[in-house]
Amino acid sequence: MLEALRESAGLWRLPLTTPTLPPATMTNHYLVGDLEAVLVDPAAPARVDQNRLAALLEEAQRAGIVVQALFLTHHHRDHVGAALDLRARLGLPVWAHARTADLLPEIRVDRLVADAEMVARNADGSPWQAIHTPGHAPGHLVLWHATTSVLVAGDMVAGEGTILIDPQDGHMGDYLASLDKMARLHPHALAPAHGQVLHEAVAVLDHYRLHRLAREQKVLEALPRTWTEVDVLLPAAYGDVSRLAWPIALRSMQSHLIHLAELSRVERSGELWRRLT
Repeated sequence: MLEALRESAGLWRLPLTTPTLPPATMTNHYLVGDLEAVLVDPAAPARVDQNRLAALLEEAQRAGIVVQALFLTHHHRDHVGAALDLRARLGLPVWAHARTADLLPEIRVDRLVADAEMVARNADGSPWQAIHTPGHAPGHLVLWHATTSVLVAGDMVAGEGTILIDPQDGHMGDYLASLDKMARLHPHALAPAHGQVLHEAVAVLDHYRLHRLAREQKVLEALPRTWTEVDVLLPAAYGDVSRLAWPIALRSMQSHLIHLAELSRVERSGELWRRLT
């Protein structure tokens, strides 16, 4: 593909500008499969970039690749922003998990993709399989190619910036479990939605899990056994993070506290929290 970067067999990456979480400024658009393909996370809002995506898909079709659908890893706006326009322009259906479809009433999802379903195929017949990995978002899906041990990871990890687990639509316990699920596949590479492809993939996943657990321990240690508002915990729990990032850190800390409450280590009364253990 002329514009896209070939990352492995049946995998091309085209980063395009999207309204994503800083410091990232782009979302990777992946063409997955070199026999039967899907375009992952059509997000670019600018018409010029949508033209580039359309040209990429037309080039793929000329090369004998059957582009089957627009595939959404999850519902966040920096992953779906071009779905409606490209559907209308190219006549491609939209595929996503059922939970993602529920959260996107403005986009008709034509196929509900469940865990372990095949969604694309390489020329050698090897499948790309959707794996349900909730946590960052309830309907989050990654794509796994066992033959090359590559995971198209969506927002489970990042080559640039960080991954926010927002208490509004994320779940820290599910996210940690999904990291473990991905690690059990023993991938060699992770193709994230933002930034470069990550190698030493199992080590990356282990680092993400250990970092989250270490942060959760800092949150727990910062919380006293008396009822406390959460924002006063930020200096102790996130003192190593720039104050400019504290609004995001506060949301992440709330997700940690919810997870700790599920583990019966803290409890909540309205907007107040206290430590139990």
